[in-house]
Amino acid sequence: MACVSGRPSLSQDVDRSLFAESAGTCLLCNTTLFPADPKRKRSISIAERAHIVAHSDDGPRANLETSQAFRDDPANIVLLCPNCHTKIDKAPESYPVEFLIKAKKARQQAISHIGGTASFSTRSDARRAAKRILLRNAMCFKAKGPDSETGSIESRERAAVWSDCVLNEIVPNNRLLVALVEVNEDLATSEEIETAELLRQHTDALESKHRGDPLLGPAPRFPEQTASLFMEE
Repeated sequence: MACVSGRPSLSQDVDRSLFAESAGTCLLCNTTLFPADPKRKRSISIAERAHIVAHSDDGPRANLETSQAFRDDPANIVLLCPNCHTKIDKAPESYPVEFLIKAKKARQQAISHIGGTASFSTRSDARRAAKRILLRNAMCFKAKGPDSETGSIESRERAAVWSDCVLNEIVPNNRLLVALVEVNEDLATSEEIETAELLRQHTDALESKHRGDPLLGPAPRFPEQTASLFMEE
């Protein structure tokens, strides 16, 4: 992969892989990278390919010890919207290499899970799948989450562990639950479809909160009905 003026020049195959692993959305804010343009009556691409470790020795997140081979590698590229690209390069201390690599891996895992979401023939089969995901989140919360009564966390270290768990386990699991309802919409009730949308909104806000992004208005609460998805009536 060549790089011109610090900008990655990717082969068509590599570019397709990057878009596939990102699901066509910005890694940080989840905004679509192909918004509709009503005047032209088509979508437009706003995707920007950003380096994790800077390509140049004096760019954002530069590391002189990082090989040129890795700087040029697709593993060092993420897809962002213009706003997020500007943000990570203007404040690289808030978006270090480790954070971006972890976010890229988490997105790859989430897309892998969602892409493999099964279609079931009965509600009971869908319920078993939902219960497994719910159990993973419950165990994660029990082991690493805040106090269930006060909502407090005893130390900064524990808070960091919890944020890591949210971003890399709970958020992907929540998106998998949303995908489970969407793929099996024919088995879901109208209330469950609504619950999945509420869960999606809650998860987007939860992810933004634990990434330190400002929230516009109060965060949507976790919909309690999620625990009953595909439960027999």
